[in-house]
Amino acid sequence: MKTDAQLYEDIMAKLKFEPSLDASNITVAIDGKVVTLGGKVSSLLEKHAAERAVKNIAGVKGVANELEVELASRYRVSDAAIANAAVNALEWNSALPQDQIKVSVEDGRVILTGNVDWWYQREAADKAIRRLAGVKSLNNQILINRGTSPSAEEIKSQIKREFHRHAQLDAEQIGVEVNAQGKVTLKGRVRSWAELMEARRGVWSVPGVTQVEEQLSIE
Repeated sequence: MKTDAQLYEDIMAKLKFEPSLDASNITVAIDGKVVTLGGKVSSLLEKHAAERAVKNIAGVKGVANELEVELASRYRVSDAAIANAAVNALEWNSALPQDQIKVSVEDGRVILTGNVDWWYQREAADKAIRRLAGVKSLNNQILINRGTSPSAEEIKSQIKREFHRHAQLDAEQIGVEVNAQGKVTLKGRVRSWAELMEARRGVWSVPGVTQVEEQLSIE
C-alpha cells in the first residue's frame, strides 16, 4: 500500500504530465487517501481535468475539488456572450432534445434546467458547457424523465444484469436498492474509481432510473 508521501508524488507527477491543465498553482492535501485539490486554475475545463486525473491514480479513494477558477484574460466574456454560446452549443449537439434545456448565467456561473430522457444527454449538456470560455462554474439541474416507468424490481433486475455483463465490475460486491420513484442506491465495495465509474454508467443505461446515490467504498 502506498504511503501518503508516495501518493502525493504520484499525484503531482500526474498533474504536471496532464497536457490539458497548468498545475503550477494547484495544491494537494491528503488525509486517509482522500485528496483535496486547492489553488487556482484558469478555466472550468482545467478544474475538471485535474479532478479526473487524480481519480485515475491507484490508491486514491476520494477527491474534494476545491480549485478556484480564476479566468485568464482571454477567457473573460460577458454573461450575455456566455448565454448565447451555451444555447448554440446545446442546439448544435445532436445528442440533445431541442427546446428541453434552459440556460441562465450570472457572473460566469451557469445553471442548466429542464428535462431529458437519458443520463447520457444530461452528461452531453454538461460537457458542452464546460468547454465554453468565460464559465466559472456549472450547476446542472437537468432532470431525467421516467419514461414508461418500469417497476422498481424490473429496474433492479436490469441493473444487476448490466453489472454482470461488465468484465471490469465485481457484481457480487455491489448491492442495488431501487425505490418506487426510480432512485437507485448502490452499496458495497469497488476496487477503484474506474470501477465506480463503470457501475455508475451501468446504472444510468437502464430505463426508468431518475437518481443515483452511491454508498460504495473504494478498496
